[in-house]
Amino acid sequence: MAQRHSAFDMGFSSAEVIARRMPGLWWGMMNPTAASNAEVTKMVVEKQMAFAETCFAVQAELFMMMASPWAAGSADRLMQAALGPSAKRVKANVKRLRR
Repeated sequence: MAQRHSAFDMGFSSAEVIARRMPGLWWGMMNPTAASNAEVTKMVVEKQMAFAETCFAVQAELFMMMASPWAAGSADRLMQAALGPSAKRVKANVKRLRR
């Protein structure tokens, strides 16, 4: 079974990622280095990839819902499909940035 993602947990994790990245972004603007540029590039690319994966997952779930429109839990499955790619990245970022 796929892991369930909570919008509440994702909100707190996202806030932590932002709080941990802001000093580095600020310092990277004041004193740009290859490492700070790489971090900014990684942030942009991961958001683009998460958006593309979310679009695909939601479309796939909508296709499945068309096959059985009255299936129980359809709205929840759709929300989980939408949260999944972003939640995976937020979790990985929190883990990486805590080190």
